Amino acid sequence: MTKPILWTSTRTSGTIVHQMVAASGLDLDIRFISLRKGDHKTPEYLAINPKGEVAAIQIPDAGVAITEIPAMALWLADAAPESGLLPRDPIGRAKGMEWLTWCHFRMANTFYVAFQADGLLADDVAAAAKLRAAAAARGGEALAFVDAALARQPNGTLLDTPHVTAPDIFAAALLFLAGFLKLPTDHFAHLKALSAKVAAVPAIAAALAREEEIG
Repeated sequence: MTKPILWTSTRTSGTIVHQMVAASGLDLDIRFISLRKGDHKTPEYLAINPKGEVAAIQIPDAGVAITEIPAMALWLADAAPESGLLPRDPIGRAKGMEWLTWCHFRMANTFYVAFQADGLLADDVAAAAKLRAAAAARGGEALAFVDAALARQPNGTLLDTPHVTAPDIFAAALLFLAGFLKLPTDHFAHLKALSAKVAAVPAIAAALAREEEIG
């Protein structure tokens, strides 16, 4: 049996999946590629993930690769059911997927739009600045929504579990992205507490430390 492979890159959305892999306890072969060097556009990588994006979980024995964070989280949760990455009951599992897809959509249509504003409107500096500001504001609204949801949960996690789940990892990543946009986050006490809880999981802390070493 060949190990599944996580293809990822540091300081990207692949970091989110790397943390989920760590939390799952599964023994995956973690392979880092450089987006700066264009590794994601090579014929070899495009044969694995034709989208040319990270992350991707390649399952050699099945001859497939899984992409998109919610789908990868679901596979990890199914492959490691005892990890608690997602609840096992139908309603809890659906709520977990609801949060994962919400985070995925908000990351794409708010935070990433803010980061890419200059590239999208390179010929109009004023319009790019306006787009970046509007997207950043929406990012702040998204964080406020998560913080309010956490305030209603006795355990301080999105699915009200005593342990960290895949949606918690994703939500904490959104807070991290807010730092790059210089959004004020000190008032998001519940989300900051969740982020600290995620970072305190030993396996996740080790994964993040490994990424820092690689740079």
